[in-house]
Amino acid sequence: MDKKVALPVAVIIGLAIAAGIGYYETSQNQITVLAAASLKKPLTALAQQYKKQTGTDVVLSFGPSGGLTEQILQGQKCDLFFSADWRYIEKLKKAGKTVYTRKFLKDYLVMVVSKDGEKKGIKNVYDITKPGVTVAVAAPKAPVGQYTENALKKLGIWDKIKSNGNLKVRPATVTQVAMMVKNNQVDVGFIYRSTAVGFHIPIVQVFPHSLTGPIIWGVAIIKGGNEEAAKKFLNFCLNHIKEFEKYGWSPA
Repeated sequence: MDKKVALPVAVIIGLAIAAGIGYYETSQNQITVLAAASLKKPLTALAQQYKKQTGTDVVLSFGPSGGLTEQILQGQKCDLFFSADWRYIEKLKKAGKTVYTRKFLKDYLVMVVSKDGEKKGIKNVYDITKPGVTVAVAAPKAPVGQYTENALKKLGIWDKIKSNGNLKVRPATVTQVAMMVKNNQVDVGFIYRSTAVGFHIPIVQVFPHSLTGPIIWGVAIIKGGNEEAAKKFLNFCLNHIKEFEKYGWSPA
């Protein structure tokens, strides 16, 4: 009787061990990446290339950097995080959430104008205060929104577009701002140079870092995740930095 019972128990233990090994192998062949919405095109392309070369699945999730940072702080599973603002990387580092960080890319804030905006004769940033001009600025949790506020405040325009009713909407991501301009839903939008290049939207004006503050993308390997696999994918991205340069970024 005891022997008959022992065999199934041994089999169950063996299956449990095998299942554990299988789970470990599967987890090593997948990494979870959270990234700023503006990085969607180059990261998607690189993730596909990486899958073909290594067999590793790169699960991508995009959103505003501030919101993604809060998710990581609250325990959201993440192996690698690409932020559109270096300050969020520093925030995670101070919270003890990272094992490795580095500055990754740099960019510039630009103003883009829709077809209706062109008809209204919008040729520089001061034109956005005119009656009837509609403007989209990303929400503060998206770094591009903060950069835009910085620039417009220094130029003495921010309060004017708010009080005049020119500021129509504050989308969550830079991609949404770009799409609103491209789809003629607003006259003017403020986005990254890289986003304008990616969406083939003509740039009307470029703002220097002296107005916006340094626009530096950062990346972090998150503690407790699949750290080794994350490091390998990050190195792959660094070795293929030209994929990002296609969209107007420069190495930081």
